[in-house]
Amino acid sequence: MAPCMCFSFMKPVMIFLLICVFATCCITSSFFAIIIFLVFIVIPIVFRYSPSLQRGMIFLNYVRMPSAVNYSHPEKYGIRGTRNFHIKTDDNMTLGVWHVLPHNLLDKYENDNSTYEQLLSHGEPIVIYMHGNSGTRANEHRVQLYHVLQNINCHVIAVDYRSYADSTDVEVSELGVVTDAMEMFRWVHKRANGTPIFGWGHSLGTGIGAHAYSLLEKEGLYPNGLILEAPFTKMSDEIREYPLTKIHRLLPWFEFFIIEPVEKNNIIFDTETNLMNTKMSILILHARDDIVIPYELGEKLYKHLLKTRENVKTELVLYDKHYKYGHKYICKDKELGNRTRKFINESINNIRQ
Repeated sequence: MAPCMCFSFMKPVMIFLLICVFATCCITSSFFAIIIFLVFIVIPIVFRYSPSLQRGMIFLNYVRMPSAVNYSHPEKYGIRGTRNFHIKTDDNMTLGVWHVLPHNLLDKYENDNSTYEQLLSHGEPIVIYMHGNSGTRANEHRVQLYHVLQNINCHVIAVDYRSYADSTDVEVSELGVVTDAMEMFRWVHKRANGTPIFGWGHSLGTGIGAHAYSLLEKEGLYPNGLILEAPFTKMSDEIREYPLTKIHRLLPWFEFFIIEPVEKNNIIFDTETNLMNTKMSILILHARDDIVIPYELGEKLYKHLLKTRENVKTELVLYDKHYKYGHKYICKDKELGNRTRKFINESINNIRQ
């Protein structure tokens, strides 16, 4: 009787356990089904029909780290000889700017902000820095680069585009940020009195700089050179290679829901086309361990420029993975200053010849 009683007792328990397992499987399956539905159906649809979401994800202008930056006191971020000021664009935008003096002018002029503007015609090369998406001109890796350029006796003009930092807060667009880069160049050019002017773009800033400086050449304003740190060929290529789009790429509707709406939203940044036939010297810097913008895109851009620009200086430097520079720490290269100064000097000499 005991075994029978035990079996009778265990039977409902087993049934209950089986029901629990089945219910758990159903719930788990439903949970994963919901996740899959959201990731592969809902998100692409929302992305396609939300231009503001597209702009936000590409420009990341709402990400402001470090927060609560005191732009009026750049010295708090470890930069000597830096003046904070603002310029007005033709379309009535206000842009926040830092002007970092060359090292050789610090002792005499560091504490005299009234001289900074006229010192742009002193003769030292001027580098206009165009940052990538997110953050501001005060970000740590950007400040590190200012130090590198300052130490090779270059002026640094670091600008925040509209909708970034303390610049006018408006809806961001490719046209808007490119306009700002052009306005910054014109402002510097008027005060440089023939002093060589170079652009330095990083990440998204490479697309901004390439677009802006190609248009400046068409106006008859010729930058002496453009340094592209971690560039891409065009925005559509970068979206296809971006890590967060990996899970969507194999879907048959990827182009329709992700690529096409961005292009219709006039976010193109076609650096390949923009730099075709330009006359400025170009230096491309890219780390092989860059997972945000794969170095293959920088390499592809370089090969394209060699084919489409005749007798114009075009260089490519690829950093091996063991340096661990990734997407934004090429500024740590101990030879970056010498490499940059060499490029600047050769570009200036090529023009004189």
